Amino acid sequence: MPPKDAPPPSPEQEITRSRLLEAAGEVFAEHGFQATTVRDICARAGANVAAVNYHFRDKMGLYDAVLKESLCVAGHDDVRRIAEQSLSPEIALRLMITGMLTRMSLNLLSKPGDPASGRGSWHVRIMAHEMAQPTAGLDRVIEQVIGPNYALMRQVLGRLLELPPDHETTRLCAHSVIGQVVHYAHARPVISRLWPDLNMSPERIHQIAEHITSFSLAGLRALQSPAGSSKQCSAPNQGKP
Repeated sequence: MPPKDAPPPSPEQEITRSRLLEAAGEVFAEHGFQATTVRDICARAGANVAAVNYHFRDKMGLYDAVLKESLCVAGHDDVRRIAEQSLSPEIALRLMITGMLTRMSLNLLSKPGDPASGRGSWHVRIMAHEMAQPTAGLDRVIEQVIGPNYALMRQVLGRLLELPPDHETTRLCAHSVIGQVVHYAHARPVISRLWPDLNMSPERIHQIAEHITSFSLAGLRALQSPAGSSKQCSAPNQGKP
């Protein structure tokens, strides 16, 4: 990392830093953190190893920068802000589901190594590697992005269920909604064999997002009914039956 009292980076240094981030995003997404070397990244970026040490300190510093960059491009903050400002929890839920599915589908609409895939496809592929072989970067991603999104999802669902965000039923519903979305990203090899004609076009992504939203809202309404389990089910640590 540049010393704190170092002069502002030159245009050439900024270009080198951007090239390293671009190359690192591609290589980390293709091979994962453990299997990637700094030399692999520098070779693709057309930079020397010293440039990584100067701009990012080491491979983990570069990896953290790539995660932050990809999450910024994915638009997490925008979706969260819009959902928080929605007066209707139904609209907020629809926005969150659509945003999640759209971000994940950036990976489905691109192929590794395709220059047209762009930075937007990094997040899902890098996170797939993180799920298989977690690094210290996963804790930071959960703290900065996944955790706040999960908390907002529980707040929205809690409003729909008329339950606290930390209620066990609210949490179960949050994981049910998230699971429907994640299925289309992480089960893609299976889906392509079970439903080979499924084309994840923007129109299809919108259709799936609407289906998940409608399906989830119907289930939530059932839990709201007098016979629904949300009125009867209490988390073990919440005391009163």
